[in-house]
Amino acid sequence: MSKTRLRNGIQTFLSEAGEAGCYALCLIDIAEEYSGKHIDVLDSLFDAVDRGYIHYNADDRNDDNNFFVEYPGLFLEMMTGVKWDVRKEAAFYATKDGEYCVQRWERKKTGNVLSHFQRKDFEPIENSLTAKYGKIASQRILKPHKKEA
Repeated sequence: MSKTRLRNGIQTFLSEAGEAGCYALCLIDIAEEYSGKHIDVLDSLFDAVDRGYIHYNADDRNDDNNFFVEYPGLFLEMMTGVKWDVRKEAAFYATKDGEYCVQRWERKKTGNVLSHFQRKDFEPIENSLTAKYGKIASQRILKPHKKEA
C-alpha cells in the first residue's frame, strides 16, 4: 500500500466512509487482528477503491452503493498478504477456530430497512441505533487460507 495522499473531495470521502463504510472498517479491524500490525485506514480505503474492491462513485455522493465492499476476500488479502475465504451464514451460526465474524444487523422502520455491520468486540459506530433497536440478520464468516511452509 502506498503512503496516504490527499485528494480533492477528501472530506466527502471521509463523510461517506463514516456513513456507509462499516463493513470495510470491520475488515480492516480483522486484518489488524490477524496480522498484529497497525493498518492505515485511509490508505487501505483508497487502495481498495482504486483496485475496485470497494465501490465508490466520487461523482455521486448519493450513489446507494458507495462503500459497498465488492470483494471482501481481495480486500483482506491486500492488507494481509494471505488469501481469504468469505461466506454468508445465518445469524445463529457459531464461529469455529480460525474464523472471523462480522455481524450484519438490521433495523426495520416504517418503509425502511437499515443495515449495519459490526464485530462482537468492534463497533465502527458508537451506540449504533441499528444494533440497539435491530437484530442480527446474518453474519459474514472470514477465514484465512493456511500459510504454506
